[in-house]
Amino acid sequence: MSPFALSRTLRFAVVALCAASTVAGCEKIRDATKQPGQAFLDSQIPPGLSPQYFPPQGFVWGAYRSKGLPEARYGVASPPINPKAQVLILADADYPAESYFEVMRQLLDAGYGVWLFEAPGQGGAGRYLLQNEAVFVAGSKDTQVSATGFINDIVKPTPEKPLFVVGTGYSAVNSLALSTVLKSDAVGGFVGYDPYVGGDIAKGTVWHREDVPNSYWGKIGQDWQMSNPDLRLRVKSENWQKQVKKAYADLNGLHLPVVALKRRPAAVLVIAPKSEPTGEANAASNLCARLPRCEVAPNEGPQALGKDIAAFIKDELSKV
Repeated sequence: MSPFALSRTLRFAVVALCAASTVAGCEKIRDATKQPGQAFLDSQIPPGLSPQYFPPQGFVWGAYRSKGLPEARYGVASPPINPKAQVLILADADYPAESYFEVMRQLLDAGYGVWLFEAPGQGGAGRYLLQNEAVFVAGSKDTQVSATGFINDIVKPTPEKPLFVVGTGYSAVNSLALSTVLKSDAVGGFVGYDPYVGGDIAKGTVWHREDVPNSYWGKIGQDWQMSNPDLRLRVKSENWQKQVKKAYADLNGLHLPVVALKRRPAAVLVIAPKSEPTGEANAASNLCARLPRCEVAPNEGPQALGKDIAAFIKDELSKV
């Protein structure tokens, strides 16, 4: 039985015990279930997977818990040389974090240390109490709180080895939001790839092996989900949809370029795939206009993202 399935079984047992216990005894039993969920740290490489999608050499998984939230799941790998910068990739809820191994490899090849972060309530990260089988988040800032704590407690960037934060799709909203709160000489820049720019969010369907997504990362994620049932979160809960929309509305409501800042803000790059519909590309440009030192650039798609990020980092480091 998987850790998540065992956790669910224990919760149902608690409900049954509460029904037959005194009020005081029931409260004690409930207290034992308040620890946030644990992350899944033992994903198996799918058979037949192309090596470019394998975990990078030396890659390891870990778990991080911030302020009572479920555990975030993170991974890390270092290049063979002393890196001049670090990169933190915030995984999108649409895909398991394993889908980003190719991007990690491209950044490692460029000489940067790379962290991969999966927020509580999605993918293989820890789940909220009674989350069930859907992507979930309790509040719109949970991911930002968890990521900020992780950066400060685990990554610990320095001005000599600055950090660049990357988000894609829905996680791009959190990356761009972090650009407004992480004002430090140890943070070099932020990247939002193909960001969510408001509007309806597809709920998704329960995972089935025959339902192969059309997206590049979705197909890679499907392979990992075939071999790892604990990664098969596809349905997005109503509350998750609500909180993502709120996070975007909060970000889109800012107008930071006119705000006096104590220090020069870090650079922000919004990347819009060339295949992006005109309306969404314009929305991404409008969002960028509300952020300090932000510019928009096109790219050839997910398979080229690591190289584009590496070029952005190299350019920013040359200005220091």
